[in-house]
Order: sequence, then structure tokens, then C-alpha cells
Amino acid sequence: MYSGGTLIYTMRQDAYLQIEKRIKQLLASELNVNASVIATSNSSTPLLGRGVGLDSVETMALVLSIEEEFEISVPDADMTATLFETIGSLAGYIVQKLSEQTERAEN
Repeated sequence: MYSGGTLIYTMRQDAYLQIEKRIKQLLASELNVNASVIATSNSSTPLLGRGVGLDSVETMALVLSIEEEFEISVPDADMTATLFETIGSLAGYIVQKLSEQTERAEN
């Protein structure tokens, strides 16, 4: 039996994993990232430089895809190297934005 806190944590973990999976799918389908890079990537795989190796134009294309896919807005102020440090950092950001939207909708 889950306690309230454990259930919320489990739901967030499930959401995080699903979002991470969707980011990988977007990298493959929208940015044509090599399938072997996607297959060997995980939450700690860098998006910039070594790892996935996105450049600035590809990063912007990923942002547009994410905004459309998850129906969120990524303000210019949030577009930092830290946000795109890893697949996990981006997935965590999306989870946070979706959580904020849910909280606003409930109030």
C-alpha cells in the first residue's frame, strides 16, 4: 500500500521516465539523431557537446518540439546550458512545468 507521499513520488518517477522516453523519440524523429546514440543514451547523457551533440539550431528545434508535444512554454530566460546539460535535466524541467500547469489549473 502506498502512502500519499510515496504515491506522488512514484507517479512523478513514472512521468519522468515517460518524458525521458518521449525526449529520445523527439531527438530521433524530429532531429534525426543517430539511432545508436539514442539506444545508448540515458538520463545522464549530455545533450550538448559529447553525447547527443546538439548545436544551437538543433537545440531550438528541440525546444519547439517540446513546447508542441507537452503544451508548455519554455521562456527565453530558462534556455540555459544547465537546462540542456543532460536528457535528465530536460526531463526534470518538463515534469516541473507540467506540475506547475496542473497546480494552476486546480486553483
